[in-house]
Amino acid sequence: MTPPSLALGGVRTWDGVASASRAADLWIDEGRIAASAPAHATPIDLHGCTAIPGLIDAHAHLCFNAGSDWRAVYDSDTPSRLTLRMARAGRAMLEAGITTVRDLGAPTDLAVSLREAFATGLARGPRLLVSGAPITTTGGHCHFMGGEADGDLEVRKAVRERVKAGCDWIKVMATGGNMTRGTNTLAPQYTVAELAAVVDDAHRLRRKVTAHCHGTAGIRNAVAAEVDMIEHCSFTGAGTIDYDPELAKEIAQRGIVISPTVSVGYQRWPDEGLRKRRGEVLRSLRDAGCRFIMSTDCGIPGVPHGQLAGGMQVLAELSGLPPVEVLKLATSTSAEILGLEGRGTLLPGSVADVLVVDGDPTADLGALTRVRMVILGGEVVYRALS
Repeated sequence: MTPPSLALGGVRTWDGVASASRAADLWIDEGRIAASAPAHATPIDLHGCTAIPGLIDAHAHLCFNAGSDWRAVYDSDTPSRLTLRMARAGRAMLEAGITTVRDLGAPTDLAVSLREAFATGLARGPRLLVSGAPITTTGGHCHFMGGEADGDLEVRKAVRERVKAGCDWIKVMATGGNMTRGTNTLAPQYTVAELAAVVDDAHRLRRKVTAHCHGTAGIRNAVAAEVDMIEHCSFTGAGTIDYDPELAKEIAQRGIVISPTVSVGYQRWPDEGLRKRRGEVLRSLRDAGCRFIMSTDCGIPGVPHGQLAGGMQVLAELSGLPPVEVLKLATSTSAEILGLEGRGTLLPGSVADVLVVDGDPTADLGALTRVRMVILGGEVVYRALS
């Protein structure tokens, strides 16, 4: 069914690419942004508000509950219950104005099924891109999702299985992770040759590869294998930051995108010095010419679903980027990098994924927490009570 035509009046509008918002009504017709007021449009008065493109979180885990008991909950869930929890997490993200989510770790069949349920209206949630179960070594990071693969042949088969299942991205665990006991965040899980095999088969099948990397050695392997994106990119050393400026230059030269997973969880880091050094790494990577995408890793302990706005505020603080540049990372830039044609802007013809907030987030990112309305494909899917 075609959504109704809408005329959002009295608003400021930020189109996703301009340097600031401007006073301008926003028109929506047949699910897309219109260049002029459509006939018979339903008027909605939104004085004092700003309309911006729906937000994009490029790293989420809908299957985790963001609590300290995440593993016990995950292990005790039946597939049906886990799917319901994932749907609830997606709904929370949508109501926070996050209209597109890239889920980078969940059982493959559940992730693909939920994506289709959201897309067809069977359940209400954001547009999803999914990687399914990350490819990891036996006993490696997030092995409990079912993605273990060792050696050239097995990792190639793992790529093919995910493409066959309908996954949008391929994720590989290049290092261990903090949430999987017995793994090593400092050391590589795969050789350069194994990672290159993942990339080779994924690119053959028209999929891009993102690599989970904490330790610097693992980042170095992922860069040598020419992955498309690096998650976290923490440059973790033994109790410190092991930043390599030459490696950062190579990341920029190869056009590898960094997904830094900056979130509200940073506000609770007990080591203020480490938090400060993380900010220095982000600024150094930016100065080296690296491209970023907005991501939070929501679902992990201390990072609830739907708090992308808080993560954006933290990123602005750590990186020194002005609010409008951080907004671009979560809208037009993310849409371009993820290949989401027609999304991430409010230019005429764009898909009408719209977030309306009190205030002006191009001047104050805190306005993103004051959600008034969310529109997905031209349909009002959330409206705050007056």
